[in-house]
Parts: sequence; C-alpha cells; structure tokens
Amino acid sequence: MERKLLMSMKNIVKQYPGTLALNDISMDIYAGEVLGLIGENGAGKSTLMKIMIGAETATSGELRMHGKNYAPKNPIEANALGVGMVFQEQSLILNLSVAQNIFIGREKRFIRHGFVDRKAMNEAAAKVLAEMEIPQIKASTRVNRLDFASRQMVEIAKVFDAVNGEAKEGSVILLDEPTSVLNAEEIRQLFKHVRRLCAAGNAVIFVSHKLDEVMEIADRICVFKDGCLVREMENRAEEVNEAVLYEAMVGRTASNEYYQLGRQRMPEETVVLELKNLSKRGFFADVSLQLHRGEIIGICGVIGSGKEELCAVISGDEDPTSGEIVIGGKVCKLPSPHSALRQGILSVPRERRAGGIISDFSAYENIYMSNYDKVKKNGVISPKLAREQAEEYRKELDIKLPNVDQKVGNLSGGNAQKVVFARVLASDAEVLLLDHPTRGVDVGAKAEIYSIIRDIANQGKSLIVLGDTLEESIGLSNRVVVMKDGEVTRIFDAPPEKKPEQVDIVKYMM
Repeated sequence: MERKLLMSMKNIVKQYPGTLALNDISMDIYAGEVLGLIGENGAGKSTLMKIMIGAETATSGELRMHGKNYAPKNPIEANALGVGMVFQEQSLILNLSVAQNIFIGREKRFIRHGFVDRKAMNEAAAKVLAEMEIPQIKASTRVNRLDFASRQMVEIAKVFDAVNGEAKEGSVILLDEPTSVLNAEEIRQLFKHVRRLCAAGNAVIFVSHKLDEVMEIADRICVFKDGCLVREMENRAEEVNEAVLYEAMVGRTASNEYYQLGRQRMPEETVVLELKNLSKRGFFADVSLQLHRGEIIGICGVIGSGKEELCAVISGDEDPTSGEIVIGGKVCKLPSPHSALRQGILSVPRERRAGGIISDFSAYENIYMSNYDKVKKNGVISPKLAREQAEEYRKELDIKLPNVDQKVGNLSGGNAQKVVFARVLASDAEVLLLDHPTRGVDVGAKAEIYSIIRDIANQGKSLIVLGDTLEESIGLSNRVVVMKDGEVTRIFDAPPEKKPEQVDIVKYMM
C-alpha cells in the first residue's frame, strides 16, 4: 500500500556565522509514522525542527507540505499549516493560566463583545486536558504554580490541540525531548496519544536522547551527526539495538566505564555541609545528613518525595521550617541563592535555559556571572580578562563554539550545559547541587559531563546530585540517599566495586 507523503525536505542547509548547522538534508515524512531523530548535541536535530516550525529560516533548500511550498514565518503560521512543536526548553508563559497557554494565538473563537470569554476558554481547555488524560491539571491554574512535569504535559496538550484543530489533510507534530521530566505513567500516556495521532493520519517526529524510548515508539530512525543525515533505518528488532544506534551517533561503541568508576575517589573525613533535623512543613521532615569533602551524594525519590524541596532549601531558594544547616562547623542562614554562594554553595538548576544561563548573553559573560572578582581590573569587570577566562574553560571542557563571544542561546543543549559547568568551576564554590545535570543531553555529551563531575570531586569539591535516572545516581555517587514522602528512608553506600542494585533502592522509594 502506497504511503501518503505529508512533508518533504530537499537539500536543506543552515549556516550560522562560523558554524554549518545543517548540511544538505533531504528527508520525507509520511502519514501514520513515528520518525525518531537521534544524534549527539550539536548534530543538527533541533535546528532542523526549528526550520520546520518557522522559528528559523533555512539558508537554502526546499520544504513542501501536502505537495505545496512550505515556508512559515513563525510557529503560529506553522500551526495553521498543520505543523506543531513541543520545544525541549518549554515555551509556556508562566504568569498566564493553563487555558490561556493552550489557546494562545487562537483566542478569536472565545471573543464575546470584544472580550475573551474566560469561562468558555476554561471549559474548552478542560476538555483538551481530559482527552490527554490529565484532568488533575485545572484549566484556570496559573502555569507558574505547576511543577515542571505538569508544565510539560500542558505544553504537549497545547501542541496536540493546535495541530488537530487546523490540519485536515494530516499534521506533523515535532516532539523535542518530550519525556525528559515525565514519570513512567506520563510517558505511557504520551506514547498512547502519539500512536492515536498517527492512526488518524498524522506523523510524529520524536527526538530523544533516551535510545530505549526511541526504539519503543519509532517506526523509522534517522541518525544525525555534525549537521548531516548519516543513516536512516527501519526500526526492526533484529537490526536495531542501543549499541547500533550509539555507534551510528558517535562513531564509536559505548564504553563499559560510562560512569568512570575507576576515578571515584574516597571522600575525606572533613564534613563540609551538615543538615541537622532539617524540615520544611508539607515537603520534608527531620532530614539529617553529612556531606564530606570530595564526596558525591545522589538523592533518589519519586516526584513528591521531597528531594527537590530539600535541595531548594540548601541552595537558598526556599526557607526551612526548622532545623539547621551547618557549613564549615558554623550554623548558617541561607535566605537567598546569593547568600548560599557566599557560603560556598552553588546550584545548577534543572531548567537550564530558565535558571542556568542567560541565553542572550555571550559564553564569556555567562561564565563569570557567579564570580565577578576573578575578572575585575581596578574594580571594574574587564572584558579581556573575562574572555581569557572563558577561553581556558572552552578548551578544558571542549565546549564547541566558534568563539567565546557566541550567544549561549545558539548552542546545543550539551554545549550550553558545559557553559553552566564552566560557570560552576569559575565560581570557586565548594558544594555543588546538580539538579538533573544531563537532562536533554546525548549519550556522548553525558560521558563528557560525567568526566567533568569526576574532575570536580577529585579537586576536593563536594556534590549533591539529583540524577536523571537511578542508574546515573548510583553510578556517580559515593552514597545514595533515598527519600519517600518527605523522609529519608535509607542511605546506601555505593563504592565502585559494590554498587547497590536499582531494585533495592526502589523498595525504599515506593
């Protein structure tokens, strides 16, 4: 049976100053299929999707949708032509309601006598949320009151509804790392809706660094490397596995020393941070813990376990209800992240684009943000010193950018995260809180980030890690702290020669 062609791309090129992001990409997208796109950070996947959604313009090449020339000027125009995208870095407006975000740019249907009928909009949004099987999210709730995973589900609902309402001949839906903050049940729901959309004659492009998910959901897989489409394959079990995909992406096989266990150091006896009966009412209670110099502690728990709130208190983002934080033997109050930094504590947030970097600033400006004193001359920040500092970290961390004046917003996820780590290293902080440090980062860049984390610990700094997966938390850590319902239920030792099993940790999480 002949497949229906929805979109075709011919000889797509995207050139940035000093960077060839896409090099002669030709690809067809058919109705009823899930097309998996994989590749290392900077391979060109996100750039191609931005061109398809109208957020970027190709330097040359041709796109066609339903046999007609396709050149949207912006995402709203792309939605009207049947193409929608869930961005890796969320595009929701935090001070608007869920309903306002779902129908942003499409409010006309709700206008009555010159005003938006909020009741009608909320009712329509509630139907969308019910169809997505997330009725617990209320249409009238302001988005900044939702947790990150709930925001992601709203983002997905918004795009699914937008393209469903516009295209009659079949839509193309782009999902860029859609599962990065979702739990197993939410991923199951998402995959169910993806399959439903494809069965209705649409196509879904699924971009993820989680190769097991790509193999589960994709019908066809395209591999990108250095701006080129290097391999295309049908997703057949007898031909495709993680090792095959990894080698196609990075040009080498995966190493068994992924977490570099041979470099895991023994912590010193010196306690750099101690929590004494620390509590935050409604989130966690009576947490007592010691962090030693050179130690990596992984904190594990499901959403709602209290681990995020615990780290928020340690980093100065939240105030505890009771208990003490002891740094260097002294009880400290941390009313803000700035006060925490003065005490040697720095947090790397989960939402990289929102809290870890300033996208419109250059790499060198982002790197000096947590320690201005290093690049001051006569009391004023010296651009020359700042550039020299950034250039050192660019080489040390192998950050791929043409020069340190490059805006960080134009970098791939992995390279943007390396800029965050460069800022961390420049800060001279002694205690680092890493919240999902490899979220949205490909397998090759993950290995580099794990190496950076080992380097940091071997310099005598101490880290608390909220891992992207249980395996990551176990692999990196000297000890694994398990939380459930706001309490520490177990602490596992995790020496390199005898790591705890995931099944043992899960027993204390659930």
